[in-house]
Amino acid sequence: MGGTFPAHFLLENHLMELKKLKVVTTRMAGYTGVLGPVRFTDGVSDEYLPRHIRDRMAASMEFLEIDQDGNEEPAGAQNRLLREYKERAPQVPDLKRQTAAEKAAEIASNQVVNAKVPAIETRESLEAIAEKSGIKGLREIGNKWSVKHRSIPTLIEMILDAQEKAVSKRTQKDAPVVETPAVVEEKVDQAEDSTIDPAVAAEALRLEAEAKAEADAFAAAEALKAAAATGDLAAAITAETAE
Repeated sequence: MGGTFPAHFLLENHLMELKKLKVVTTRMAGYTGVLGPVRFTDGVSDEYLPRHIRDRMAASMEFLEIDQDGNEEPAGAQNRLLREYKERAPQVPDLKRQTAAEKAAEIASNQVVNAKVPAIETRESLEAIAEKSGIKGLREIGNKWSVKHRSIPTLIEMILDAQEKAVSKRTQKDAPVVETPAVVEEKVDQAEDSTIDPAVAAEALRLEAEAKAEADAFAAAEALKAAAATGDLAAAITAETAE
């Protein structure tokens, strides 16, 4: 019949699922007796057990599973799932750490790419190119710096000058910019002059005069007390009258 597994396949699969349990809990090691539906001798189940029974017992105690070949591995659904995951998961090799030298080389390479500046030639190297390739070789270098001329000596000087300007410009661009803090002058808003009510001004002058009179009277009284204390009462009276 279609879709039906052969009997020998089902038997082999069933036998593969049957495993013994071995107690590994310290206080139960070497146990002989019955645990749940299973009998143990010297800590190992007497019979091979199906997976659902092994999983159920491993949920409450620590066991090892022993297959038909004597191989042992931790029992329980959680341990089985971990094993299956490791078997299925691709083994990704550890990433190689970049060395300091490789990092420096990468930075330098990126700077060259970003700068888009042709290689710098020296006078000696340009003269060597002219000797080997003539004006044609120098023109290839000059095209990179946007300079042209028919004379080899003049073209060499133009290339060197263009290189010097590019390097100088690049150096200024890469130099750190030091910002001078701007000095902000605080402006104090002066209160606008306002017209004072004449009546208010007159009242202020009156109160100021009264306060001065009270102060003078208090000073005179204090002087009189001081003179009386020293016995020169007549002089004190004379001074008060003069004021």
